[in-house]
Amino acid sequence: MLNFRKILPTDRDTLHAHFYQAEGHGSEYSFANLYLWGDQRVAFADETPLILSRFGTWYSYLMPLNADREKTIALLCEDAQERGIPFRLFGLLPEETAWLQARYPQAFSYRPTRDSFDYVYDIDRLAELHGKKLQAKRNHCNRFEEAYPDYRVLPLTKELLPRCAAFAERWYDEHMQEHPNTDYTGEQAALSKAFSHFDELHMVGILIETTDGDVAFSMGNRIREDTFDVNFEKALAQVNGAYPLVNREFARRIRAACPEIRFLNREDDMGIEGLRRAKESYFPDLLLEKAVAEAL
Repeated sequence: MLNFRKILPTDRDTLHAHFYQAEGHGSEYSFANLYLWGDQRVAFADETPLILSRFGTWYSYLMPLNADREKTIALLCEDAQERGIPFRLFGLLPEETAWLQARYPQAFSYRPTRDSFDYVYDIDRLAELHGKKLQAKRNHCNRFEEAYPDYRVLPLTKELLPRCAAFAERWYDEHMQEHPNTDYTGEQAALSKAFSHFDELHMVGILIETTDGDVAFSMGNRIREDTFDVNFEKALAQVNGAYPLVNREFARRIRAACPEIRFLNREDDMGIEGLRRAKESYFPDLLLEKAVAEAL
């Protein structure tokens, strides 16, 4: 049995360097997300990090990245048998699904995980909101700027995190009243850990401040040479334009700080209908398809 253990903030440099090379993959291949969400554990085989994830009673292994994949998959399969859990691989790109099908015919069933498809956008499009498709977003930003001409975009620092935490608490209170059947427990726990380990996770963020108070914040981290991952974004829905503005301003901040970033990965929609509509309304340049393979 492989020696899986909890992922710690001190693992950041080692795991980030490994997953930073995961070109084309989604937000699962990110140290911050592995640390923040669910019960995710790491083991090492020949210095290659392997990930076992548990969300409730659902277990799965992250598709390995190393060159000797067949050997590693055999190790993971044996580990699953010893633990008495189904052998699943998640985060599969279409080409990885095809690779598995070719090497292990009739060994796995495959299921697209639509709720976990990542929405990926060209950073310039989100920073400028050019084009007819995004005219409504520009209009909302204009209305916000007319209503709050003195608004400020503050870079997130440790000193501002308590304000973000208070804002998030208000946001969850309002949304749990409006959507009592939506479970925010996992996201709340992940965001709390992000606040607690902001610097260790190399997070970057902004807070939108108006004369009436804080209206939005956004935060994330760089996961590839050309891709920045937006981990969290919250705004007051009742403030016209708050969401489009924080989206635009965060894209501008990342572009200014890291000109080599080409894409913003705004992650998945978790199957939440409103969130799906919101992300689709920006017309993603790529809807990153992913699948789960389960041994038959």
